[in-house]
Amino acid sequence: MEHPKVEVRFNSEGLEIKGDEGPRGLMKSMVVKNNKTGKVEEIPANGLFYAVGHDPATALFKGQVDMDEDGYIKTIPGTAETSVAGVFAAGDVQDKKYRQAVTSAGTGCMAALEAEKWLLEQTDDDTADADHDVRKGADKANGDVPEYRSNPLLGASSKV
Repeated sequence: MEHPKVEVRFNSEGLEIKGDEGPRGLMKSMVVKNNKTGKVEEIPANGLFYAVGHDPATALFKGQVDMDEDGYIKTIPGTAETSVAGVFAAGDVQDKKYRQAVTSAGTGCMAALEAEKWLLEQTDDDTADADHDVRKGADKANGDVPEYRSNPLLGASSKV
């Protein structure tokens, strides 16, 4: 973590970002407080990487879905499925390793597709959209990945 243009500050909290006024104002400095010493200082800075997501916001779900000892919602590996049928977890609440926006977007997409599949499986209508090719009664909700043959984003060549 040594770089002449980067300073890592542990046990610190950002209190204020200062910069140019206006909607496109640029960052000029940051007011930082050392939480161990209480010292507050303004440091010149024109860029910032702020690590967030280290404490998952899952208190609302405690006792309702399975969680690990750190409060992250457990999911079936490779899926967004939780211990409760029809409940899917994505992003910082289930990803304790990466905790980044890009993985949140990816797992959010997984959760949306799995939720769609789960909802399709809940219908009793045997004539429900056969193009989704979802098998009812799989041991796990994600036992078979549906083929989205009618997906307009895949074009006509996606028909199998």
